[in-house]
Amino acid sequence: ELLPSMFIKSDNDDGDGVAKHDGSRTQHIYSLGLVFYEIFSGGRRPPEIEQQQVANESGDAEAEDFSIQEKLEDLDSLLVDHAAPFDVESQLSIFDNIEDEFNLLPKKRHTQNSDYQNRCDVSLEPLKGKRVPVQLCDLIANMLDCINGTLSGDDAYQSMTHVRDDLQLMLERPAIYLYDQDMGRLSMTGLQLGNTIFGRNEELSSLKECYRRSVSGKTEFAFISGHAGIGKSFLAYEFGKHVIMSGGIFLAGKFDQLQQGKPFSALAAAFNGYCGMLMQSSELQKRREVVASKLRSSLGREVYYLTKIIPCLNDILGSEQSDDSFYDDGCVDAQRRLQYLLCQFVEVLSSSFAAPVTLFLDDLQWADSASIAAVRQLLCSTGSSSKQKQFFFVGCHLEGIIDIDSAHPVRELVCHTELLGVSFTSLKLDSMGEETLNAMVSETLCVLPRLTRTFSNIIYRKTKGNPLFVSQLMLALSKKRLLFPSLSRRRWEWDNEKIMSQKLPDDVAVFFTQSIADLPSDVRISLFHFSCFGAAVEIAFVKTLEIALEMRGLCDNLDIAVDVGLLEKKDDQIRFSHDRIQEAAYNTLPADERCLFHHVCGMALASYSTSESDDNILLAAVNQINLGGPAAVQDTSQSSNIAKVNLRAGQKAMVMSDFGAAYSYFNHGISFLQEGHWQQHYDLSLRLFELAAKCALAIGDLANSKLHSEQVMKEARSFEDALNVMYISTCALAYSSGLPDSVENSVGVLTKLGIDLKESRSTEACIQETMTLLSTRTD
Repeated sequence: ELLPSMFIKSDNDDGDGVAKHDGSRTQHIYSLGLVFYEIFSGGRRPPEIEQQQVANESGDAEAEDFSIQEKLEDLDSLLVDHAAPFDVESQLSIFDNIEDEFNLLPKKRHTQNSDYQNRCDVSLEPLKGKRVPVQLCDLIANMLDCINGTLSGDDAYQSMTHVRDDLQLMLERPAIYLYDQDMGRLSMTGLQLGNTIFGRNEELSSLKECYRRSVSGKTEFAFISGHAGIGKSFLAYEFGKHVIMSGGIFLAGKFDQLQQGKPFSALAAAFNGYCGMLMQSSELQKRREVVASKLRSSLGREVYYLTKIIPCLNDILGSEQSDDSFYDDGCVDAQRRLQYLLCQFVEVLSSSFAAPVTLFLDDLQWADSASIAAVRQLLCSTGSSSKQKQFFFVGCHLEGIIDIDSAHPVRELVCHTELLGVSFTSLKLDSMGEETLNAMVSETLCVLPRLTRTFSNIIYRKTKGNPLFVSQLMLALSKKRLLFPSLSRRRWEWDNEKIMSQKLPDDVAVFFTQSIADLPSDVRISLFHFSCFGAAVEIAFVKTLEIALEMRGLCDNLDIAVDVGLLEKKDDQIRFSHDRIQEAAYNTLPADERCLFHHVCGMALASYSTSESDDNILLAAVNQINLGGPAAVQDTSQSSNIAKVNLRAGQKAMVMSDFGAAYSYFNHGISFLQEGHWQQHYDLSLRLFELAAKCALAIGDLANSKLHSEQVMKEARSFEDALNVMYISTCALAYSSGLPDSVENSVGVLTKLGIDLKESRSTEACIQETMTLLSTRTD
């Protein structure tokens, strides 16, 4: 520590480290400033001080001598150990090579004496000649601002404790508090926010410890909750850096309120993104070959089902896996099959890379049951045959939503895993405190915390410490030039009074709404159109929208939104900088107008998907149509076409083994049918109701499966047309512990088909024979 004995707490220092402004204390700070000046100027004293000293000596022989030696004697009175020598130059030897490393130009500052009658400007030109960093020049100038208890400026030091703290920060974190910033560049680019996490060290440590326990043999998972903008995702991705640095695999996906109909949207994005990364890295070619070989060996042809939700896996495995002829839509328990395949895939990844796999899913409040069921299976299955687990799960969700809804899939996940002895860590994030916020502002601006405290207190009062609100407010202040890089002072400056006068909403969403309202009208419209598809969209899909919807300038307008910080481009995607921005953009139009746009947009994309034969475009189109709903249909002749595209989308979802999404598509298709549809569109109606019954059975919704089956049996024109739902009804009876009734129904159907069982056998005998046949088979 620099000058350690001079920074001890004295009787003149109050409890919080701020000195009482007696002349002795401030004189010591001023004297130390002169010491530093002489050290860093190469032994020269300020010319102005020398001139004043000569004038004082000619007028009064007993005038005070401003020599550095006498100031050192004054400072010596602060030493605790008067016998121990104090070598200033050796204590500050760390700065010996300062002129070779820094090249910023300091400025001039002034000091005042006690009665303000003898003002003396001290030039820092000798320090400029030595290329001393501007932060250090400012520190010396702030020390020279203190004379005889009078503070000549807001930046002037008030206690030796503050001098010590600032010097310590310069030594420990020179990249932030000592090195010079490129103010010319910042004047062009504006404020740039970093990726440092503030005030979450305890929560991050808890996550790391939970992960350590999990990969060491005790299966655990973690949840992060909190209000919007509190930093949940940021904490999770910071944890992800730790996973990767420790040799693990980190997969990340995100649920979206406007993409709930897309099969396994978050899970698919997580695994597909990682497979895409594997394909892009030439260094991982051998590892890719190992993964492909193990998948073929352990899964055989069934790996095809994985490629339907993880398209990039086809690139790793080869084109031979894209044969639709292998698809078997007769599997009622297809979701369990997919869960098994995902577990095997995780095992293959973990063993191929000799690393645990971590899955992060964001916005769990929008999660679907099928995805959470897959996560539950991953938690309960992976690593069960070895001491070390290969899988760790962490999820984020808004505070309160999941806790209120007892039927939410995540609540079911917690209850189920607890029964199996799987524990979890729950982390609740709160807003930043004033000290944490000041640390964030200080590091962002590369200005010492002592100097940013007043500014950060204003920010805290405006934002209540919400990290998202803080960052967006600082960016807004930068755009309005209320927070700006000063080329003359070579640091960031701000106008406290004007910032205090700014009228800001209490809610960050309203703040974003006002920010969007300031954009040009065509940019606002494009931003709304983009928001209708969720928080993130592939760049290639945006170009498709521009063509399909005939929206000229869509890409250019979104680039403007990127420039102002509302959107960002990353990994071939355009995404909102935060969900609350997407929410604000989406709510710029009333609900009825949003529904109409969803419908028009969906119909245009559906037409475009026919010519392109792209499943992703088809699913996006149907999702948009369904978000609009039947009320948005203005031409009833379109109803049957909408039902048809929902039928196509549902069949695609069945191929992906997401029977929940498939049921939603079939059910929406039924809702668009007009009165008399059984007479006018018999085949379409039959297929929709039949598949809806089948998917309802697959997801365990026996009540709706029964309703749809009964409707088919009522309207069927022939026995053959009703045969499929008879089979579904028979299966439903078996699943609901009605096995005798199921057997009776089966015998009745077989009899109608002309198959007469020659011998009467008891139900128990049939069950025993079935068990004997199944005993030779594996899962």
